[in-house]
Amino acid sequence: MMKTVKILSLMAAVAGSMVLSSCGCCTGEERPPKLRKLSQFNDVPAPAYVEPSK
Repeated sequence: MMKTVKILSLMAAVAGSMVLSSCGCCTGEERPPKLRKLSQFNDVPAPAYVEPSK
């Protein structure tokens, strides 16, 4: 019974710390900036390989 209580209290402590630290509201940290859109790249034509002569 005591082992179950210890495990449950440990799990509750871990869950509570994750909830409090994940949003950053309790740590005073700013939210990270949103990701910018990736650049649009042009396709590079594949080179036409020629088999070497034997």
